[in-house]
This record gives sequence, C-alpha cells and structure tokens, in this order.
Amino acid sequence: MINYLFIVTFVFSLQIAGHAEDEPKKNEAFWSPSVGDTWTYKIVMEVAKGTSIPSDIEGQMIEELEGKIRSTHYQTSVYRGFLPISDNGPKAHAFYFSNGKQLEEIQYMQIEEGKVNAIGSKKEGKTPEKLISLSKPIPLVIGSWKGGESFPVMMDQTLKGNKIRMSRMFRAIGWEQLETEAGNFNALHVQVTGMNGGLELKRGYWFALGTGFIKEDKKYYLGDKMIMRQTRELVKTAKGQIDQKAGDQ
Repeated sequence: MINYLFIVTFVFSLQIAGHAEDEPKKNEAFWSPSVGDTWTYKIVMEVAKGTSIPSDIEGQMIEELEGKIRSTHYQTSVYRGFLPISDNGPKAHAFYFSNGKQLEEIQYMQIEEGKVNAIGSKKEGKTPEKLISLSKPIPLVIGSWKGGESFPVMMDQTLKGNKIRMSRMFRAIGWEQLETEAGNFNALHVQVTGMNGGLELKRGYWFALGTGFIKEDKKYYLGDKMIMRQTRELVKTAKGQIDQKAGDQ
C-alpha cells in the first residue's frame, strides 16, 4: 500500500508562459496581505484504491468511485504577519493553513515588489515535524515573466529519516483568465514537473495580483499510473485583523 503521507511532502515548484494582451497593468498592486487576511479553499483529492488517505479531517466527505477514492474538504490560509521562522532565525511572511480547527502547516515566503519566493515550511497537525528551511529562496511568482521562462531546482529532503532527492523544472505558462467560485481573475499560470524519489510530480498553480494564490492542480505518478490528484481552488477571501501577539505564537 502506498502511503499518502509520503506523497504529500511540501514542495515548491513552478512553470509560467503567456500572452502579452493578458499581462497585468503596471499600476496594479502586486500583493500586500494584511495580518488576519483569510483565504478559503476547496480541496478535492482523488487517489487510486489501495492508497491510504487521511479520513479524520473536519468536514471531510469521502466517496468511493470506480477504481479510486475521492475526498473533499475546505482549508483556510491566514496571513499571520512577518514572523521569525525559527528561534533566532530570519523573519518571513507566515501563512497558517488549517483544516477546520486543526493547524496543518505553516508556509514561509518572501514577498517583494513584483516577486514571491518560497523559503520554508513546517508541518504541524497531530504529528508536527521540523522546519524545512530552503538553502536559498525559490521564486514562485515573478511579475515580469511573459512566458517561456524556465529554470531547474535540485535539492535533498529528509522525510522520516530517509533522504529523498527532489528535482524540479519550473516554467512560466502565462497570464490566463480564471473563473472560480471566488470570482474571475487574471492569473499567472505556473507549472512544475519533477521527481520525489520514484514518484513523478506534475503541478500547476495560478497567482492573481492583489489576491494571491487562486488555484493549484497537483498530480503524482508511479510509472505511467496516476496515483494521486489534488486540486485546491479559492472559494472566498476575507480581510481582517488579528492580534499580532497571537500571530507571534
């Protein structure tokens, strides 16, 4: 049986390309989240039968389909501010991802004018793990990308005591019109391909100026067989302020 927890290791990857007429206007704000801003996503996961899947997520619905299992739940991401990523460590923009009341992961990013970089993450949940700190920032979004830009990323990650070599190829797909339950967006489409040990990853995500990450489509293959697909799509956003001290905890 293939373990789902092995499949869903936190990864950063990207591809982007596009059409000039779809590019954002220069006076559009890039991304400036405020403490307490919240994004709610619908998560749909499909796995091949015989693959283990979490079944204790708050509000989760599980369906058995022909040859596969589908799980649906909602996840929230809350921006908690510019916080240290570890004791005496550098600061970064921190996003707390929760399934219901359960904090699942903290993602750390650099947000600059015209650029979003991934710099680390920390799995929480019922079995918290150590911080994964990247040796150098990986660009997730660069506003100047026009399509066709690409670059490789190679890194080793230790998972449950086992070292896994991860390779990624990032390529820009472009600015596209994307319709979601949260509204219609002009979004930069980013795709990623690579390997997690013996598993092949194909991932795409979409970023809209002023709103952030809108959608993600992630697939894992073992040989020519797709064993997991997960989509994450924005259903609503909310502006808000939380106690900064709470965000520091």
